[in-house]
Amino acid sequence: MVGVTQTRGNMTQSVRLFEPVTIGGLELRNRLMRSATAERAAGPEKGEPTELMTRMYEELALGGVGLIVTGHAYVRRDGKAHYRQAAIDDDGLVEAWRRVVEPAQAAGARVMMQINHCGAGTTAEVTPEPVSPGGVAAPGGMASRALRAEEIPELAAAFGRAAGRAKAAGLDGVQIHGAHGYLVSQFLTPFTNTRIDCWGGTEEKRLAFLRAVNEAIRAEVGPEYPVWIKLGTAGAAFSGLTAEMGARYAAACAEMGMGCVEISHAVGEMEGLPAGEGAFMPMARVVRRAMPANTELALVKGFATLEGMEAALSEGVVQMISMCQPLIAEPDLPNKLMRGETTKAACVRCKQCWPKDPLGTVGCRNAGVRRKLGLAPLKET
Repeated sequence: MVGVTQTRGNMTQSVRLFEPVTIGGLELRNRLMRSATAERAAGPEKGEPTELMTRMYEELALGGVGLIVTGHAYVRRDGKAHYRQAAIDDDGLVEAWRRVVEPAQAAGARVMMQINHCGAGTTAEVTPEPVSPGGVAAPGGMASRALRAEEIPELAAAFGRAAGRAKAAGLDGVQIHGAHGYLVSQFLTPFTNTRIDCWGGTEEKRLAFLRAVNEAIRAEVGPEYPVWIKLGTAGAAFSGLTAEMGARYAAACAEMGMGCVEISHAVGEMEGLPAGEGAFMPMARVVRRAMPANTELALVKGFATLEGMEAALSEGVVQMISMCQPLIAEPDLPNKLMRGETTKAACVRCKQCWPKDPLGTVGCRNAGVRRKLGLAPLKET
């Protein structure tokens, strides 16, 4: 087993990557989580989960990861971000989701659903009439309609109903998508939230939508069900969302009872971050200083080696390692790391995993990586 020493506050403890741990209300077999990855494998019209997703999740579970976070599922049809995105906007999807996640759970992983509304983060072909806090498009984004004040509580309620469906389907928890410039992130970001009512205008008012989302979720799932968040804690300079502001948002998430905050970026990425593994660690350090010592954080971005994961954990800043691209090519990477069969992911982050065909599915398209792993050429779907 791999062990590191982690210091949190005045406490020093031994941390093992591959031993059972309880984080954010979830009992996990290790500290490795598969960060939400847009599988682009759901039904093209209604977003129903498919047998292909069942196989993806089961393969990840058999590969040894402790927690699987599903690709973002839209909570309402006007929150769909891209083709073949999964949905959780209808009660009729509950049993399909149950069938999809049960094999992965039986194989030893916990499965959490990421719930999302894209806001303005979509295309006209997918969602012709998107909504957003202020009707402001980020650079490269599309125009959208500013939400009327009376529409916003119902939108928050849609997150609550989605979480209730996830619980009914047997998911082990939900993760609110509050990053990457989607709707929750748009509300938190000064550049995209230009409102001057109770939903914007000050830092606390920009938090109001996330508070409403959290309250709606708790009304549906109760006080004990695990609710986490992927939080964009800083964005590009134009966004006005600084790491210090993001840290205060993260502290508010802890105060709301969210069990774990996964550190990520908001509208654009903060300038000046280091390259390589754990690139968001500077943001995580700022967040940690604002959080209670017993609050758990997860960190995503660039992890590829056992050494890099150990280094991130050894600081005591974060308690979980989150990975996306390496597990697309190599879903059994956790087992290989645990058994000492490798110390480094095969993934070279060439960004060929996303399909050019809008109806295509995520998968490793790097011929060299596939040969190294003994995989046949990818059949496009």
